[in-house]
Amino acid sequence: MSESNVTRKGLLSLIAAVWGSGVVIFLLAKIIWAGSPEPVVQVVHWSNGHLMRTGSGLRLLEQMAAEFNKAGYRTDSGKLISVKVLYYGSWELAADLLSRVTRGVPVDRNLPNPTIVTPSASHWLVTVNQAAGRTVVDLTNTDKQSIARTYIGIVTYRDMAECLGWPQKEIGYSDIIALRDDPRGWASYPCAKAEWGQRPLVVYTDPTTSDTGRSVLFSLYSIAAGKRPEQLTVADVKRPEVVGYVKGFQSLIDHYMIATRVANTKAYQGPRFGHFFLMPEDNLIHLYDGTEPYYDPITGQKGTAPPIQRPMVMIYPKEGSMARDNGAFTVDALWVSEEQKEAADEWVAFLRKDEQQRSFMAAGFRPGTSLSLSDPASKIDGKQGLDPTKPKVVISPERMDPAVAMAIDQSWGEVKRPGIVTLVVDTSGSMAGEKLQQAKDGLIRFTDNTAKNNRVGLVTFSDAVSARVPVAPLAESRFAIADAARKLQSGGQTALFDAVKAGIEMTDAAAGDENAIRAVVVLTDGRANRGETRLDGLVEMMSRNEKPIGEFRGFENDSVAVEYAGQRVGRQDVVGAKLALKTRHPIQIFFIGIGKDADMQVGRVLAEATGAESQGTAEKDLAAVLEEFSKYF
Repeated sequence: MSESNVTRKGLLSLIAAVWGSGVVIFLLAKIIWAGSPEPVVQVVHWSNGHLMRTGSGLRLLEQMAAEFNKAGYRTDSGKLISVKVLYYGSWELAADLLSRVTRGVPVDRNLPNPTIVTPSASHWLVTVNQAAGRTVVDLTNTDKQSIARTYIGIVTYRDMAECLGWPQKEIGYSDIIALRDDPRGWASYPCAKAEWGQRPLVVYTDPTTSDTGRSVLFSLYSIAAGKRPEQLTVADVKRPEVVGYVKGFQSLIDHYMIATRVANTKAYQGPRFGHFFLMPEDNLIHLYDGTEPYYDPITGQKGTAPPIQRPMVMIYPKEGSMARDNGAFTVDALWVSEEQKEAADEWVAFLRKDEQQRSFMAAGFRPGTSLSLSDPASKIDGKQGLDPTKPKVVISPERMDPAVAMAIDQSWGEVKRPGIVTLVVDTSGSMAGEKLQQAKDGLIRFTDNTAKNNRVGLVTFSDAVSARVPVAPLAESRFAIADAARKLQSGGQTALFDAVKAGIEMTDAAAGDENAIRAVVVLTDGRANRGETRLDGLVEMMSRNEKPIGEFRGFENDSVAVEYAGQRVGRQDVVGAKLALKTRHPIQIFFIGIGKDADMQVGRVLAEATGAESQGTAEKDLAAVLEEFSKYF
């Protein structure tokens, strides 16, 4: 065999060996690749609850994320994009984002760091940027970051709006303030109905925790100063006439609402409980649709309100309606990579496509894009009490200078209506264990979180009223209440009505601002079975057909209510009418019922009679609920 043949054969053998090795390597690589997860770019989107309404088995924005993920969107480098949407209330979102950016400490450790954040209103993020001392989220182009819009206005019953001159006349905050300032109230309007009551009732959510409340507060300063939000200065916020206007508006408020759920409850209950509701358009649509959360007025438990039966409309205030942009803002933080920013842009672009915009419109929003409101998906129309041609004047609080926003936040304790509150706490034998410990923790959390211009006192009871901490300025009483709370012990039975009476008397007699909200907050897990006071000694009652109830001790021992004519009334048909005790000031009775044995019917009647709230809670949630109630004042 020639040398050339040998060389050729060796070369062919080498080529065959290399080719075979390549095949093996390729097959091995393929097997390894098949067993490894595909590289994914994760986008975490924190969103407010308005965009998380239920639909098709998933909440709205979650449903859109499922569709996006299924479609297989990729980055320029070919990596698959996966979006995860998580609910976070706007003010909690802002506080947690700020903590993570400035201190590296999450408030809620169960939530991963966000790539995108969407509070209802971007003024929360103005505050984040200001507090962080840098641009955590870029707010310079909010029009292109909005995924759904809505406006905040004054929702009222159609017959009330028409009585004020709507829709021919432009109505605004000034008209409601004038109505409240007129000693005759609704009696000054011949078209008013007796069932409304003479004094106008304004429902307003606490601006320290509510998008709507904060938007309205910022807008009130803008209106009072006669300037657009971006023109306001810190000096404007402190001008006496501006402060006086904001304080004047706060005098309209009977008590502050802790959240939208409570405001929805008032709207559902009817004109006896609220006349003017400051809320966004999408809330009104969902009240019509029967998809808004509320507290069941009978049980005090969370639920979904049935569709409202009495027509309601939105008044777009002549002074201006507040815009809510629901912007999707990418976070500038160490945990957000350039590739995640690219992926976030893909997700936001998807949300702004017509198909998704129509889904937002069907859920009660205006589009975040230029899609027309004449589109069949839109619900912004007269059937829902809304007007697609309004508002004529728009106020945009997110354009406010961060220093001005901070000054307004800091002013809240000065301009809000002060509270004078007595906490009435059950220490009977049934409160032993976790209930009592939760009550102790809740009392301390209440005093730590209520407004600093409030006055607070404490009454405890079992067989009789036992301990008292006199109502005093919070700076003086908070430590006395905390000390008394730590010493509480359970035992005995339940002199509930005697204790409520004592709380009313303490609150009524307490020194303080004559314009203050005066209230009693009752905490109990049982039914009245001791004491000299009866339910009909505390409040006057009537049946649902509005016939007065002559005598009713309460619901203990399955007792029944009897009208003056002798007709018996079922417990769910007993309605609280007004306070029976003679007091110098209006007193509201708030009621927290713990567990299944709490007398929620009594709580409902006490709250109804005084225009307050009642709520049931499990014992494990008691401290948190008591803390929430601190925001009513």
